[in-house]
Order: sequence, then structure tokens, then C-alpha cells
Amino acid sequence: MSFKPPRLRISERQQVLLIIPVAIVVMLTIWFWVLSPQFARRREIDSLRAQLDKSAYAHVSLENLAEIERHEQALGGRLDDEWSRTVGRLATFENQQALRESEFGRIDYKMELYQTRLRLARRSEELGIPLIPQDLGLQDALGGKDAEVRIRMLQLRAVEKLVDLTLSRRIQKLHALHPLAPVSHPGPDQKLVLTEYPVQVEFDVGFDNLYLLFQAIFEQHQIFIFRNLRIEAGPAQQAPLRVSGVMSALLFE
Repeated sequence: MSFKPPRLRISERQQVLLIIPVAIVVMLTIWFWVLSPQFARRREIDSLRAQLDKSAYAHVSLENLAEIERHEQALGGRLDDEWSRTVGRLATFENQQALRESEFGRIDYKMELYQTRLRLARRSEELGIPLIPQDLGLQDALGGKDAEVRIRMLQLRAVEKLVDLTLSRRIQKLHALHPLAPVSHPGPDQKLVLTEYPVQVEFDVGFDNLYLLFQAIFEQHQIFIFRNLRIEAGPAQQAPLRVSGVMSALLFE
């Protein structure tokens, strides 16, 4: 005697009731995996199309767009050239690129400091101009960071350039000399554009020689800008003016 399993009999009404939830699940699956991403892409396309319609170049032909691009590239090239000329005109140091890219070690700094002190002391003695701060306002000791060595070396370059200028324009006496912390100037995109290396200075000078010094600091490769300046009567007739202020060397990136 064989046993037959009972057959599952589903009425038409039950079949309909089963088909409905299955169809709903299928529709939801299609919505989430197919239609919804398509609608999102369509919204992005519509948004982009709306932005393009509002663009100044929306109704410009491809030929005109190419011409506009060539014009903008040419204009950008001219601006770059003009900036390069401006940097070359306003840079304090002739070897600006080498100073910007060079790496300086502690021994390099100490050797340069010693040699610069010796050279400027000899020059001031030859010219008969007292150079009171014979250490040039710079310490021999250095901290533990490479960045400090670099800053100190560039401060030394600024001090050297300024002392050479004052001596060559025949000041009468250099009383004080002290390099200050550098001042960074970023552009609109926050990238560094230039760095000032200010030097606080005080010296005695005659009228004619002060005029010559003012002329000199506006000449190429020896530009200095005044952060502040004070001119008053000097201590004696031989030194009619006492000048004190902060003068900055400029190093462009």
C-alpha cells in the first residue's frame, strides 16, 4: 500500500493574493536598484543643463569657445610675464632663486656669519665708518630645527645687503643693527607669495648721503622697503641726522 503526499491546492483567489506581494517586492526592487539611480542621474543632468544655460558660454559655438580659450591663455601668459618682471624688479637679491631653493646646514651658516662679519669689519675700517654692532645682531648659537638655520641664513643675507648699502652711501656711523622675525605674505589662494626679512637699524648720516641711500634702495637687486622710519636731528654738526627704522628685504617665491 503506497502513501501519496497531499497536494497543495491553491485557489485562484489565493493565487492572486500571493501574486500581489510578490509583484510589490519586484516593483520595489526595480525602483531601488534601477529607477531611483536613473532619476538621480536625470536630476544631476537637469541641474547641469540649467547651470550651462545660465553660463556666459551657453550659446557660444565651439569655434568661438576655442578662440576664447586661446585669448585667455594668451592673457594668462602675459600676466605671468608681467609678474615675472615685477618680481625681478622688486626682489632684493639677485640670486633669489638659489636662495629660495638652497638647503643650508649649521656649518654653512657659521662659516658665512664669520666671513661676513670679517669682511664688513674690514670694509668699515677702510672707509673710516664705525660699525658698532660688529656681531651684525646675529647670534652664533642655533636651535635644533633646520627651518631656524634657513631663517638665520636669510636674515644674514638681508643684514649683509643692508650694511653694504649703508657703507657704500657713506653713512657716518652705524649704531644698531638687529634682524627681526620674517613676515610671510600669502596670496588669495593662501599660497606663499613673498617673505619679508626685516632689519631694525639706526645710523647717523648727512643730508646728501641720506638722499643717495634712498635712491639706492629703489635700485634693482637691492630693494628695501620701510616698515617704519624716523629721522631726527643728529648729535653733532658732523652728523646732522639720526635715522632709525625697520627696513625689509623681499624674497619672492
